[in-house]
Order: sequence, then C-alpha cells, then structure tokens
Amino acid sequence: MGSTINGQALFDSGPQRFTLRPLGKLSLPPLTLDALQHTTVVVGNLELRIEQTGRLIGTDDDDLWDQIELIQSRAETSLTGTLVLPSGRMFTGMTLLRMKPLEGFRRGRVVSMSYEADYIRFG
Repeated sequence: MGSTINGQALFDSGPQRFTLRPLGKLSLPPLTLDALQHTTVVVGNLELRIEQTGRLIGTDDDDLWDQIELIQSRAETSLTGTLVLPSGRMFTGMTLLRMKPLEGFRRGRVVSMSYEADYIRFG
C-alpha cells in the first residue's frame, strides 16, 4: 500500500520515502534584521512540512507523462486533505505544494523517473 493525499494515490506506481522537515519555532539569529539586533528573534511556529521522495514508474513514456500531468494538475490546484503514509499514519490539512523531477526518464523494461514532492500544513 502506498500513500494518499485527500484519498488520491498519485505516487503509487513506485517506491516512496517520507521525511519530516524541521519542527518547532522559526528564529532569526543576531544581526539578521539590523546591525543593532543582539539577540535571537523568535518569529513564530514552523509549519508542518513533509518531503516525499521516490520513483514514478510507467509502462511507457505516455503512461509516465500521464502520471506527471495528473500530479501537476493536483499541485497547481492546491490539493488539500489528509495525507496518509504507507504505514497508515495520517496528517490532516496537508497541501501538495509541488513535485520536482530529479532526473530524466530512465528506460528499461519500464520507464521511470525519480522525484521529490513537498506537502505543507499552512499555519
């Protein structure tokens, strides 16, 4: 079983891996805002971010392009909902922010491409 966002399995054609991005507070070190700033300034809470890496796998170029175009359309319309990881762990209110191809198509018995996708829970 793979992951889903708002009930849609966009990345299930290949392996997936998830990384939780930094949690806690956003702070600015001394001298960031001006020359007289001598202490760390806490700006606020960081938004929850999860990074997904993996491979999209298709039977041919057209199949892989169809997957990419579907992901593109969902990211451009800010698909938001519950992100469910393969383990069953759920994160509510997540938005698919972007998907970045990491290489060109690799061809063999199947056609594949590695990618990186970002989800965020806007504060």
